[in-house]
Amino acid sequence: MRRRLEAIWQEHRGELKSFILKRVHGAVEAEDILHEVFLKMLAGLGSVQRVDSLRAWLFTVARNAVTDHFRSKRPMQELPEDLADHGKEGASSQEEDVGACLRPIIEALPEKVRLALILADMEGLKQREVAHRLGISLAAAKSRILRGRLLVRRMIEDCCTLELDARGSIMDYTVKPKGCPHCGPGPGPQRVPK
Repeated sequence: MRRRLEAIWQEHRGELKSFILKRVHGAVEAEDILHEVFLKMLAGLGSVQRVDSLRAWLFTVARNAVTDHFRSKRPMQELPEDLADHGKEGASSQEEDVGACLRPIIEALPEKVRLALILADMEGLKQREVAHRLGISLAAAKSRILRGRLLVRRMIEDCCTLELDARGSIMDYTVKPKGCPHCGPGPGPQRVPK
């Protein structure tokens, strides 16, 4: 096996080095990258299915190694001091506001849904473990967790205007002028129908 690896490396080494030299600024950098390619070849040779694809695979590894080399050279800039500390106080108070609002919303959920949601999203259990703990099927656990998430979102949208990013994640919120029927001034938490 060792001789086969040496033969493979000797067959492609010169071509790989030329390929790398055309893309980097010096021979020393090229040798370093070539060494990385060799190590990756040793580590990943078992994953190459056909010998005729070995050359293409080695060049892909070399191209990725060159890309990684340039990524590691990107200058890193520290944030200015006034910007680095900005928002620390606001973030914690915002988190406290959201936490204070979520408690009554979660308490307003039907018990079966509430328990599944708390186990999955607050205690971090996997859905299979939630099903086991509650003595229900995995499908039922998934259904309760999804229903709970949807109900929580609906209740949040009842009292807040949400600002979403491109993926639909919540970036910011503003409490609607009428207040929140679940956590703001008003009649207190309201049960959501089963």
